[in-house]
Amino acid sequence: MKTKRILSLLMAGALLTGALTGCGSKKDDSAQSGDNSGVITINYPTFQCGTNTSAPVCDELIKEFNEKYAGKYEIKKEDVPGDQNYIDKIKVQLGTGDLPPVIYGGGYNLLDMVVAKDLAVDLTDAVNSDADWKALYSDTALATNSRDGKIYASSMEGQVIGYFYNKDLFKQAGITEPAKTWDEFFQQCDKLKAAGITPLSMDTADSAWVTQLWMGAMVGTESDAGLEFMNTMNPTDYNTPEMIAAAEKIQKMYQNYTTQDAIGGKYENAANNFLAGQTAMLANGPWMIGDFSDTSMTEEGFADKVGVALFPGNFVYDAPIQGYIVTKQDDPKVEEAAIEMVKFFTSAEAQQTAMEIQGMVPASNTVELTDTAKDKYPLLAEFLDLATTEGEKRSDTLQATMYANLLDVMSQQLPLLASGELDAKGFCQTLTDAAAKNQ
Repeated sequence: MKTKRILSLLMAGALLTGALTGCGSKKDDSAQSGDNSGVITINYPTFQCGTNTSAPVCDELIKEFNEKYAGKYEIKKEDVPGDQNYIDKIKVQLGTGDLPPVIYGGGYNLLDMVVAKDLAVDLTDAVNSDADWKALYSDTALATNSRDGKIYASSMEGQVIGYFYNKDLFKQAGITEPAKTWDEFFQQCDKLKAAGITPLSMDTADSAWVTQLWMGAMVGTESDAGLEFMNTMNPTDYNTPEMIAAAEKIQKMYQNYTTQDAIGGKYENAANNFLAGQTAMLANGPWMIGDFSDTSMTEEGFADKVGVALFPGNFVYDAPIQGYIVTKQDDPKVEEAAIEMVKFFTSAEAQQTAMEIQGMVPASNTVELTDTAKDKYPLLAEFLDLATTEGEKRSDTLQATMYANLLDVMSQQLPLLASGELDAKGFCQTLTDAAAKNQ
C-alpha cells in the first residue's frame, strides 16, 4: 500500500510466527457469529498497528465503528507488525481458504489472489444500491477495485506520490531546486556525493518499495510506451527498452549513491536514514509527512528542512490504493457485518478523518482538502498543488500492477543487480519469467 509506513524493526520480524498462526477452519476466531449477547465479531488482522504511521487512523475508525454499531457488530483488531508479515499471513490463509472477513489490499495487489481463489465477495449490488457509496468511486478507483466488471473492493486512500528532499543538504551541495530531468537528477547526485552527502535512500527487501518508486518513475518518463506499461495491469513482458534502461539506472544508484544498508535493507532502513538526515532524498507518499514533525523519529525542526517534488519529467504516481476486500464466510451474517465495516472505513467521513489525523490523500476526488489538514500539514497542500499544476505524466506503482509473486522476485534479484552479478537485461528477464508462471 503498498502503502509503506515506518514500522518497528524490532517487532516486525519477531512476530512473523505469531502472524501465521490461527489458520485452521472457518470456525476459528477470525469470523464469529457472535457471543451470548448476539454481537457479530469481526476479527481484523492489520499491519496498521504499533509504530505504523497509519495506526492512529485505523484505531480511530475501529473505535468509531464499534461505538456506532454497539450491541450489533464489533471489530476486534489483530496486530500483525510489518507489511511483509501481513502479506505472508494472508498468503497462508489463502492456501487454507480461511481468510478473515475483511482484508486490506494495500499496494500489494492482494485482490487478484483472493479473486483467483473465488474467496472475494462481489460488492457490485451493495455499492450500486447506495448512492453515497457509489459516488465515492472515481473511474480509476472503480478500475483498481474491479475485476471482470464486478466490484470487489473499496478504497479510502489515494496514492499521490513524489519524493522528499532535505533542503539543508541540497544547499550544502549547491543545489537550488529539484531536478527537472533525469540527467540533471544524476548530476545532483554527483554534487551531493562530492559534498560528502549520501544522495538516496533505497532498499531491496519487502518488495523494495522505495526503489520501485524510483524505477517506475524512470519507466514512465522514458517514452509513451513506458507510460503505457506503467498503466498496464499485470504485465507479462518486462523485457522492454524502458524497463531495461530503468534497471541500468537503478544499478548505478545502488553502486554509487545510496547507503550500505540499502542492499538487504527494508523500507524502514530507507525511511530512517532520511529522517536521521543521513540521505538527501527519499521517494514516498504524503502519509509520511506527519513523521517529519514527530520528535521521537526526528530532531526538532526537521519538518522545516523537508521539501517535496515531482519526479523528473513531471511524473507523479496518482491512483487510489487498492482497498478493503470482503471475503466469503460460512455465516452470511459475518459477511453482512464485513460489508458494513468496509462501507464505514471508506466513507467520505472516514477519508476526511484519515486526512486530518495523518495527512492521507482521500481516494475520492469528492472529498476536499480541509482547512484543518492544510494548517496541520502545509507540505501536503503544497505537494497536491504541485501534482495538480505540474504533474503531466501519471500512473499506478509498479508493485500495484505486477503479479503478486513478482514482489518476492524483486527482493531476491535486486541485490544481484546491485552487485553486478546480474545485468539489467538479466534482471528484466527474471521478472518476465516470474510473470509467465501466472499464465
